Amino acid sequence: MKVIYVNHTITTYTHPLLQKIVAKGCDLIMLIPGKENGTVGQGVEISDNANATYKIRYCVSKKGWFGKAVLTDMNTILIQEKPDILMIGWPYMLQLFFDKQLRKIIENQGIKVIIQEIPFQTSPYGNLSYFKAHPCYNEDMKLISSGLGFKIRALMTMYIRKQIYKIASATVNYATCAYDILPSYGVKRESIFVRYNTIDTDALWEARKQIEQNNRMLSDRPRIIHVGRLVKWKRVDLLISAFEKVVEKIPDCELVVVGKGPEMESLKQQAASIGLANNVVFPGGIYDPMILGQYMYESSVYVLAGMGGLSINDAMGYSLPVICSVCDGTEKDLIKEGVNGHFFKEGDVNDLAEKIISVLSNPSKCKQMGKESYLIIRDKINLETVSQRYIDAFNYVMQQ
Repeated sequence: MKVIYVNHTITTYTHPLLQKIVAKGCDLIMLIPGKENGTVGQGVEISDNANATYKIRYCVSKKGWFGKAVLTDMNTILIQEKPDILMIGWPYMLQLFFDKQLRKIIENQGIKVIIQEIPFQTSPYGNLSYFKAHPCYNEDMKLISSGLGFKIRALMTMYIRKQIYKIASATVNYATCAYDILPSYGVKRESIFVRYNTIDTDALWEARKQIEQNNRMLSDRPRIIHVGRLVKWKRVDLLISAFEKVVEKIPDCELVVVGKGPEMESLKQQAASIGLANNVVFPGGIYDPMILGQYMYESSVYVLAGMGGLSINDAMGYSLPVICSVCDGTEKDLIKEGVNGHFFKEGDVNDLAEKIISVLSNPSKCKQMGKESYLIIRDKINLETVSQRYIDAFNYVMQQ
């Protein structure tokens, strides 16, 4: 089957997944904005697509509806390539609503449509009260889910989404929260596929084998690690505040904050102001998987105080327990409370500190939780299983 997959770009973690999908028999074409038109977040590492077994078509991107990106030559490419399936996500799926010609091409060519969703910051249909319990913030932690303008925009977006889902034969989602949200838009449960999100686990297993044979890089002490862009919604400031309380109970504990970003200097000043400059280490951004893997392997627990990312998967692959709050829903599929980690009450520094202390104070429990993390990645959420879930979705729509 031939699939056109519309996405923002091809990241270093997307590339191996695409390769795996092709290896399972899919004729895959990536449709992405030209390099000068990309809409990728700062700090996201882009793949060089070396030895790609999939085809890449670049599109001209311009601002369109709601100020979101529109791919101006997508229609032409669909006519040229004649795919069996079009898989598309936000914001490009808006073209399915606003572009009548695109819908006509899909109908005339019998193209099956799959919508890819997280779904993140998406409420059940018509339910504005959802945003009171699940407020939305931008990377600077500014509340964006308030005011009349937001309510009007949210209702319009809900309506548009519902119309788009009428065109789609299936959805592919990052998290199981899709089962709670998408049926309200008229999506049949059997057409909801949860594929999760994955790192390049094949590469991680190879790196880990080598790292296990290496000499220690860091001192042998209790160590908390966090990896991510240093922006406000990662809440590293909250982690440092909690760490102050952890050190009172575990004085030799160390916190390693891997990453770079606009908040770095502020976070360093915060650590220094509470006398922890020597206990909080900022090695900067680490993109060498062997070095990052060594940091993970020699740490005790991974902590995410704010918005998540694939670093949780990395940490679990290195047998680390995870402590986090539920921010974008993907965490609930990775962390089993009391089994391979803990959830803390969002924004609660005392609860976060207590959860960290409870894990670090019991080394045998910490080790067992780490083993459970490893098993979840090995058996459930990895390149093989995630790529197969895509194939399952493709096969499903081809039978409709």
